[in-house]
Amino acid sequence: MSKKPLFLWSLYDFANSIVLMAFLFYFSQWLVIDQGKPAWWYNAALIVSSTLFIITAPLVSKKIDATKVKIKGLRFWTLLTFAGYTGVSLLVMFSDSLEVFATILYTLSTYAYLVCFLYFTPMLNDLSSQENRSWRSGIGQSANSIGQVVGILITLPFVNGVTLFGDPGRAQALFPATIIFGLLALPMLLFYRENANSVIDIPLAKGQSNPVSLFREVFSCKPLALLLLAYFLFSDAMLTFANNFPLYLETVHHATDTVKSLLTASILILAAIGAIIFGKIADKKGNLKTLKIILVVWCFIFMAMVLVTNFKTLIPIFLFAGILFGPVWGISRALVGELAPPHLVASSYSYYVVAERFATFVGPAVWSIALITMGEGVRGYQTGLISLTLLLIISLFVLNRIKIEKSVIAGSHLT
Repeated sequence: MSKKPLFLWSLYDFANSIVLMAFLFYFSQWLVIDQGKPAWWYNAALIVSSTLFIITAPLVSKKIDATKVKIKGLRFWTLLTFAGYTGVSLLVMFSDSLEVFATILYTLSTYAYLVCFLYFTPMLNDLSSQENRSWRSGIGQSANSIGQVVGILITLPFVNGVTLFGDPGRAQALFPATIIFGLLALPMLLFYRENANSVIDIPLAKGQSNPVSLFREVFSCKPLALLLLAYFLFSDAMLTFANNFPLYLETVHHATDTVKSLLTASILILAAIGAIIFGKIADKKGNLKTLKIILVVWCFIFMAMVLVTNFKTLIPIFLFAGILFGPVWGISRALVGELAPPHLVASSYSYYVVAERFATFVGPAVWSIALITMGEGVRGYQTGLISLTLLLIISLFVLNRIKIEKSVIAGSHLT
């Protein structure tokens, strides 16, 4: 199997994480801090874009399953994403009075960004076989993690004074990140070629375009349904901790901004390395078995953060956690490809992506309850970590119910 398509696919994953980090860090701060708008404006943009995505994702993915064509859709939605984010970047640099329009355009651009993954993620099955799917998925996840680090580092000079147009400040970071995203995504859009033999056009059967019917069809595959449920739980726990990690460091250990930035960058780099290493291990030892072992270790990592109070002692634990962070996403993505019915690969991946969008509900809820009941101090964060550990344990019980039959594995070779 040629390495060129995998390189292009990974480069695209690297590119999209750069623009993601730039807007995640700086558009929100520009809107709320620099422009003085309520924080709910930014959160509303995320909610609306996610809602639009969740509503339309099943229908788009079903069409992909029918035609097997992915690169054309990826080109279209990537160009929309690039145009939208470019428009937002120019608005925030040149205007101080168009916050409403900038927020609306950001919402629509983020929706387009999410739709890209409906075409991008199922390509993993085209680029891999059962024997190397976790490793190749890990390569893509590694590129994504490195892209996040690069996205933070390359925008720092613009945030700290380098000015392209307009006034200096956070708004300067968005335009260069968008341009770099466009340039690095371009090779994938121009040079990636799908297997012509796999491109067919099958009209959707009556009733198959119904979202409810599609949901039933995908979730009638019990192993896949259990995986998606478990993924919802453990990704919820992991993402909640990741999103609150800077606050945890500052509140519990009084870490400086410099220490937080260096530690976060180190963890992301180690996550990139871990995704590749454990992807290779998972291909040899089994995806499901490897994923369960990693999640068990994460339970002990969370409990170590609860019990150990010395920050210097915890630093090696944080770095070790980084190695195990990347593989969670790389291996779980490969598992979807392994368990998905051959005629519903894109639809199965769409619910995987949707599950991650929903995975910002239970975790933040239990974390918030812990902080409200125990206070926003050390005890509150310790209780929050215990709550996330319980979510991981529940997800492990769900994963233990998955029985992978040989027929399922054989079917994955046909995708």
